[in-house]
Amino acid sequence: MSQSIRPNYGNGCFADLPKLIQSCLTDQPAPTGLNGVPDGLLHKYDTVILLMIDAFGWELFQRFAERHPFLQRLTQEATLAQWTSQFPSTTAAHVTCIHTGLTPGQSGVFEWEYYEPTVDAAITPLLFSYGGQFVRDALKPTGVQAEQLYPAQSLHQQLRGQGVKTHVFQHREYTPSTYTDWVCRGAEMHPYTTLAEAFYNLRQTVKVAPKPAYFFLYFDKIDALSHYYGPESQQVEAEVEGFLYLLERALIEPGRKEFSNTLVLLTADHGQMPVSPQTTIFLNADPRFAGLERFLRRNHRGELIGPGGSPRDLFLYVKDEMVTEAQTFLADRLHGRADVRLVQPMIEEEYFGPLPPSPDFLARVSPLVILPHNEQTVWWYEEGRYSMRFYGLHGGLSAREMGIPLCMITFD
Repeated sequence: MSQSIRPNYGNGCFADLPKLIQSCLTDQPAPTGLNGVPDGLLHKYDTVILLMIDAFGWELFQRFAERHPFLQRLTQEATLAQWTSQFPSTTAAHVTCIHTGLTPGQSGVFEWEYYEPTVDAAITPLLFSYGGQFVRDALKPTGVQAEQLYPAQSLHQQLRGQGVKTHVFQHREYTPSTYTDWVCRGAEMHPYTTLAEAFYNLRQTVKVAPKPAYFFLYFDKIDALSHYYGPESQQVEAEVEGFLYLLERALIEPGRKEFSNTLVLLTADHGQMPVSPQTTIFLNADPRFAGLERFLRRNHRGELIGPGGSPRDLFLYVKDEMVTEAQTFLADRLHGRADVRLVQPMIEEEYFGPLPPSPDFLARVSPLVILPHNEQTVWWYEEGRYSMRFYGLHGGLSAREMGIPLCMITFD
């Protein structure tokens, strides 16, 4: 069994960021007991900037902090803490959290794909599409509305009600989109094409924006290249070098002259685990798992439901009356490669966030989850829909996936 990391909700988890940010811009009390965060740092600022760097997890951050001159200087000047991702360690759960203030168990948006009762099918919530599809807005013809799939709560609307103007900088590829338009209600949107453009426009907006103000910037290219080439690849090394160059030259160094009473937070949603498509176990194509389908739920059209999650956290929609039998069937065949866990005890142990979970989450989550060991993957194969082509993945509970940095830089 691989060593797993529990999400550190309330004491230093990504899910603690929304309240931390609110406390630094409003009269809301500052959270206490956050790992590595001095109480004196959490006072009121005119400006808070959050840089969410997808997949720039603790391991990758530390690898560069040990040898990169700028990051070495920055970590000496700044306050650096090791926090945890939420579970699942997936982007869908984290972008939803940062825009709503809700954990996966509260928001119900817990993975890249999962079963959605409203349409009686698996969906990919960030794309507003069906599971196994990589096109946007395939759900529009069904008539389902964004408010039926995404949580009503909005951090941006909360902040606006407290007198704080909010700004969101995201890539033009998905700004606007059905998902973005809903979760970013209340924010002023700033689509960008390049990171240099984003940092420059961010600085210019900080100069003129009425205070107090909150700025959120999301950058996804380290994650994308980690998927395609692996998190330890030279392509990822080059991308991180380029990111750090722009961070220094286009934001931090100019910010020393331009920013005042400002807190900059740099973090990630998760890390990544090196994996190989060549070693993936496809449950429905491997003869060892013949007979698996008898355990699985079907929708009203007679189609198998799922899969949910990813090859690092496969949520399997097993019939309620066959959960124990299915767990034994899978655990016997995955011994030494993956753990097969009951989801209900994980809910009760607050892996998905504080209790109680929302009705939406309970309606969408499966009774079993398969968590492959380090560098292992377990998935589903369906021509044109489900395959495995990545060399880096996340979603599970390993230290590589769950460890994230929180780097806090103040500008007086």
